[in-house]
Amino acid sequence: MQDTKGKVIFSLLAGATAGIVAGLLLAPETGDEARADIKESAGKLNKDLARLLKEGKARLDSFTGKAPAASQQQASDRSAADDLLSSMNQPAGPGAGI
Repeated sequence: MQDTKGKVIFSLLAGATAGIVAGLLLAPETGDEARADIKESAGKLNKDLARLLKEGKARLDSFTGKAPAASQQQASDRSAADDLLSSMNQPAGPGAGI
């Protein structure tokens, strides 16, 4: 069996490169504008990838049981929410304890 996977991948990369070069050469904007757009797009891509990596790591940690430790603020918020819920469940008003 011949190595066709390598040829296919090389062909896809060559085609993508040719498309990018043609797009840059035929773009109706100046080089400075094109570079600024590329820099902005790369920055957005970097932020998106960082967010996805963080979400993926959190999901992986939840699957493996390595939940991140709760911060002091989270603990106090949970305590306040629990207190509020318990006070809502208790009867109130005249004759409530009867």
